Amino acid sequence: FTEDIMPLENLVDKWTAFNWSVIEINGHNIPEIIAAIEKAKTIFENPTVIIAHTIPGKGVDFMQWKSEWHGKPPKADEAKNALHQLRTLGGRIRAEHE
Repeated sequence: FTEDIMPLENLVDKWTAFNWSVIEINGHNIPEIIAAIEKAKTIFENPTVIIAHTIPGKGVDFMQWKSEWHGKPPKADEAKNALHQLRTLGGRIRAEHE
């Protein structure tokens, strides 16, 4: 998605070239996020960056993968709908990880 708008080339190679430790994860996977943070806490020889691959607008059906929502505030009815969808998703995520 980002590559279609502003190609960044290989971020792992860029960070590694500056002597950073790089941890790549699925940014929607809670156990991966937790594991990456824990791993980063053990690395002392150089700075660490976590690259979290995510889907823009994930969890909101009318925003997911839609670049026009980047920086665009939703109208009141859209915000209400989006918050409802996100709260529902948040409840499912919490239930999975309790």
